[in-house]
Amino acid sequence: MREFDRQDLTARWRHLAGLIGVAALAATAACTEAGGGSDDATDAAADGETVDAAGLLEMANENVRLSKELDAAEDRVIAACLEEQGFDVHDQRELGQHEPYELSSLVDYYPTQEFLPEASIAADWGFGWWANTEEMFESDETQDYYEAAFPDPFADEPVFDNSAFESLPDDERRAWSVAYQGEEATAALEGTGEPSGDGGSSEDGSLEFGDGDMPGDPKPGGCLLEMIEALYGEPKQVELDFDGGYLVWRWRPEQPEVDYEAMEAEYANRMAGEHGVFLDCIAEAGYAGWEFNDTGRLVMADYAAMLYTGAPFDEGLPPGEEAVADTHPAAPDLPADVPADFDGKRAYEVEMAVAFAYCGDETGYRETATSTYDTVVAEQYAAIEVDTYAWQEEIREYTVKAQELIAG
Repeated sequence: MREFDRQDLTARWRHLAGLIGVAALAATAACTEAGGGSDDATDAAADGETVDAAGLLEMANENVRLSKELDAAEDRVIAACLEEQGFDVHDQRELGQHEPYELSSLVDYYPTQEFLPEASIAADWGFGWWANTEEMFESDETQDYYEAAFPDPFADEPVFDNSAFESLPDDERRAWSVAYQGEEATAALEGTGEPSGDGGSSEDGSLEFGDGDMPGDPKPGGCLLEMIEALYGEPKQVELDFDGGYLVWRWRPEQPEVDYEAMEAEYANRMAGEHGVFLDCIAEAGYAGWEFNDTGRLVMADYAAMLYTGAPFDEGLPPGEEAVADTHPAAPDLPADVPADFDGKRAYEVEMAVAFAYCGDETGYRETATSTYDTVVAEQYAAIEVDTYAWQEEIREYTVKAQELIAG
């Protein structure tokens, strides 16, 4: 049985509750930042053009293959640098993991996943809310649920043998890390050292590597920096819009990115006329009062929290960040006769999930939502198709350049 740690379980719970981003796997494989938009895709759909979803999926998988090939070439340049310094055993977590994975869909996560489990999952596990309770959080049953409801897309990836490196003494492994990425980056990973230069510790104890008050990653050093400068020139700092801003170092050309806000808005717009039949069905089953939000989802987290804790879900805020007004429709009140004991609450959750799953299937809502989201996502990828093929050519050219460096 695959083990899940608490951080992994929490992330998956928030995924289930709709509190983290969508389509993560497709985003990782096919895009990171820059480029793209919804206008071209929407116009194409309006003109009756057919979007080649299979071809777009192949484009996304080609992105993965090209990225992995360049990873391997970069790592051979780095390994040669390290071996010139006498480091013959390498950390396989940093060098050596180059097997491409295969995407089976452009979509990894559907908006309905938060409130519309498959019928078999609903009957056995409900919505999975119980798995995040103190009673069940670390139980074997919770692990079984996550394996059944959220199969690991990377389960078939090869396992890399890192035993040679891990058997080295601590000082030798640290020396390798410093030679690989520099003292600053090594100290940051250890979480104990102060970075060199103007950086320092922030008020919350985290290390700051930016030029000013904004936190960020340390600049790459060692053989990693030598490889970057030989292939790409000087690395550049890029600000991410994350918790008030965060600086990261980039050197490769950025993959074009689909416009996720436009994608979500277009999906919600196309589904607006489809919600009523589903809401009527669940109301008839005894679950009235639900409303879809402006992204075409039912926000379940508050209802789940009220069921098991008696209070709405409180995600908390990062230090210094002000709360943003919640514009989502409020979750319905719990029924007056909801059970007070854990087993009774879980039974209520399962009954509710079974009803939601039945209504999704019986009304055709699940099928419509799935096909609509598939179409919208494909249209968004079509909008960045030209830019993506141009990016692929850049990556091929850098791979050739890296191979020339390796050949000397």
